[in-house]
Amino acid sequence: MTMELLEGETRMKDYSLERLVMLTDGVFAIAITLLAIELAPPEHWDHTFAGLLRGMGAELWAYVLSFTVIAVYWATHRRTFQRFLRSDWVLTTFNLVLLGLVTLLPFASRLIAEAGIKGEPFVIYTGLITAIGVCSALMWGYAAFIGRLVDKDLPMSLRVILFLVLLIVPTGMAVGSMMLADRSHWWVGLIMIAIVAPIIWLRRRLQKKAGL
Repeated sequence: MTMELLEGETRMKDYSLERLVMLTDGVFAIAITLLAIELAPPEHWDHTFAGLLRGMGAELWAYVLSFTVIAVYWATHRRTFQRFLRSDWVLTTFNLVLLGLVTLLPFASRLIAEAGIKGEPFVIYTGLITAIGVCSALMWGYAAFIGRLVDKDLPMSLRVILFLVLLIVPTGMAVGSMMLADRSHWWVGLIMIAIVAPIIWLRRRLQKKAGL
């Protein structure tokens, strides 16, 4: 009788959230792997390290930038999903859209490796970064405010702050990329710091107050 009850509990357990996280981790890992696969020694390489940097400087820079972007979004996704109690079809759809955008990053990275951090290819690249971040923010917004997929005791003020932080992440990375492309825009970075710092400070205060 006890074994039957245990088997019944196992069948009733919802593994959808766990499977969604596993799928997401796999896609992020593949996206990072594809970045490295795209790298190849330049033609007429003189087999020196300096020659490798001269011939692949743009490609290596695009790799480092894209690796950082993927790593930041993976870490953000991991921390966000730690607050979810379950999933539904809407959350799954948002997550699949996000993964579809992430898998485009190796292609976008190739664009800026060939064209540099300027012109329309760079606009496409930063637009993709922003789209991934907006999708992540909308996913949290749905889970926290509509789908009720997070702990009901999580304060509403903290939910709002976390939503703002998720919106700031892609904006900050897009601004950072823009500053790399044109250093004359350094003042935009100062504005971003002035906006971001108080929000992050408030988030930590709210988390501490909520005992999180």
